[in-house]
Amino acid sequence: MINSIKTIKIKSIVDECSDIKSFSFEIPKNNKDMSIEPKPGQFIMVWVPGVDEVPMSISDCNDMGDWSFMVKSVGECTNALFNLKVGDFIGIRGPYGTFFSLPSKNIEKAFLVGGGTGIAPLNYLAKVLTQHEIKTVIIEGAKVVDNLIINDNINKEISEIIYCTDDGSYGQKGFASETFENVINEESNERLKKIEVYTCGPEKMMYKVFQICEQKKIQFQASLERMMRCGCGLCGLCAVDPTGLLVCKDGPVFDSKTLREMEDFGKYKRDMTGKKISL
Repeated sequence: MINSIKTIKIKSIVDECSDIKSFSFEIPKNNKDMSIEPKPGQFIMVWVPGVDEVPMSISDCNDMGDWSFMVKSVGECTNALFNLKVGDFIGIRGPYGTFFSLPSKNIEKAFLVGGGTGIAPLNYLAKVLTQHEIKTVIIEGAKVVDNLIINDNINKEISEIIYCTDDGSYGQKGFASETFENVINEESNERLKKIEVYTCGPEKMMYKVFQICEQKKIQFQASLERMMRCGCGLCGLCAVDPTGLLVCKDGPVFDSKTLREMEDFGKYKRDMTGKKISL
């Protein structure tokens, strides 16, 4: 793990859709600073020199030592990232946080529900699930077709992708949570016992998926997003009431049991001052 900022060179930049880009960089396998490979659901802190530092979920890691993360331009630091080019330098530290647990042996199918940059950790998770030959159904939602990240690299023998858009401009019309509910309603009660659901994206969407899973008694894991200044449990901006759990340190991935105790889940987050605000 890199605990202090390590300067690395951007290896590639890919336009994933109209407002999201993927950045990749190389961490050599023999690098003494990086003895642990990242796992799906973990994040890194990305520093743009002279601007700021922001948390980014890891969207891929390959055997060559290339790591990737996805960025949506929503603020000063992400705007600065968007203006960088291949060969420019950024700083990273991590990986931090908990990660998605692989399904138990009795699970036969995994559903991955996401939208926006929330598809980033799910993209990496889908790759790992495929390597373990676990049947995977990905449900990706966006407002319009231009906001969808189209994945043409999945193993179609094991995985399936269902796209949906709010306006129906591509795939099924409706929210990702609605599409998930429609698909899951087609499963028998016996099959529901052999399903695990993973989600990342807008928290209201995740909360709706969580409610569906609670009703049908489906195993569930979610990756939460909160304001993070430190990434290692110091600033407290990512604390979740009433548990006091820190998303950066105790998360970002939480299971159903823990989420049931979080009154803030699906309702509130904190701003830069620590004040609680509605989602």
